[in-house]
Amino acid sequence: MTQVFIFNEEGRVQVRDEAEKPERIVAAINQGRWEDYIGYEPKPTQAWQALQLGSLVLVINPLPPPKCDQLKLIPQDYQVLQALCSGLTMAQAAHQLHVDTRTIRNRVARLRRTFKSHTNLELIAQVVALGIVMPNLDKLGD
Repeated sequence: MTQVFIFNEEGRVQVRDEAEKPERIVAAINQGRWEDYIGYEPKPTQAWQALQLGSLVLVINPLPPPKCDQLKLIPQDYQVLQALCSGLTMAQAAHQLHVDTRTIRNRVARLRRTFKSHTNLELIAQVVALGIVMPNLDKLGD
């Protein structure tokens, strides 16, 4: 049994017990598939990010670092960046986020212009370096 702590914007914490392993929960949430753990909204208003601490999972709504406020990122931007950072293709990200692949391509193109990135890999490196999204580093030791 895995305990999942969901921290919302109002400062409330919801604690859920899930039968899945923490690694699977973290991977699913960070890839934009949080419906099973948090609930699904047809038009997501938040981008959720999960962190694993031993056998616990913390779920938060990521906020941009103070120096990145001028970027004006919306929740869907975080979702796309999280999906790309977790290794999903644009088609897989579109499927997970319930949107058309063209929508993902357009959003990535806009994000690349925003961050002045020439490639998707450069975009991912920049957003990780800025702390906007966090990659799942648990698999590096495998």
